[in-house]
Amino acid sequence: MFIFDKKSVFYVYIHIPKNGGKEIRNELIDDTENIEIISLWGYSENNNLDYAHIPYILRKTVILNNLDHIYFSYSRNPYNRIISAFFYINPDKDIDDFKEFVITTLPTLDFPLHFIKKIIHYYPQYLFVCDENLNMGCVSVSKLEDREKNREKIKTYNLANYFTNEGLEVVNNVYEKDFLYFDYPMITDII
Repeated sequence: MFIFDKKSVFYVYIHIPKNGGKEIRNELIDDTENIEIISLWGYSENNNLDYAHIPYILRKTVILNNLDHIYFSYSRNPYNRIISAFFYINPDKDIDDFKEFVITTLPTLDFPLHFIKKIIHYYPQYLFVCDENLNMGCVSVSKLEDREKNREKIKTYNLANYFTNEGLEVVNNVYEKDFLYFDYPMITDII
């Protein structure tokens, strides 16, 4: 999470894992019009919280004042994001390991709203930007792929190399609301 003041308007960037967050944070820090208030990074052993990726639901754990804030974030295509997350967490694994993870482990993951740091990179994106009732609309979300500055830098993958039809079905089920809320097309068949 990154909180800053820009001309007396308070903004909060919700950093969804594997969505270009480090680069976006650096751009916000480098913008001379922004006055950094809080830049959170690291983990808390006391409450198992990943400070870099605090979701909107848990905002009150770090935002203690009653000021109005404008919340924003970026989404990423769920297929590319899960591939990126897996290899970020498992740099020594290969594509076959990824395919096995998608089919055997991903569908068994539970995503409680206290956000477990061990699996935070696999959480559905919508959970980072919804309110306590799982309603959308409190956070302005743009597609990472639409950012002019990121267009050349966003890693995309040849999905046919990473997914079987069974794997696609799992990802489509686990991240169904991400596809729906952020308007990404679902693929149902790898050719």
